Amino acid sequence: MSWMRSIRLFTALLQLSLPGAAAWADAQLDTAGAHATAHVESHTTSACARIHPPDCAICHLLGAPFTARRAAALRLAISDARATRPVEPVPVRSALARLFPPPRAPPALS
Repeated sequence: MSWMRSIRLFTALLQLSLPGAAAWADAQLDTAGAHATAHVESHTTSACARIHPPDCAICHLLGAPFTARRAAALRLAISDARATRPVEPVPVRSALARLFPPPRAPPALS
């Protein structure tokens, strides 16, 4: 194996192993610094450790369907205000003329 190939293999191994090692070290620091262990109970006290902040986006997302008592209606007034246009067949020649610009004139001979 060449020198460059061994360096690339080493950096690939570092890229694969460092995120897991950092996550494990972060978890070890969290468990060492917490004064209480996380647990699930039907009631809570001030001695219980908070698992997440009170404005947790995931909890709001999961709890949103259960907070509303009635379904929210979406009312759009766009279709009422727009008048319908009669559909008329367009000749093929004029339809193609609108799609393509007119051709250029031939060069002037002088």
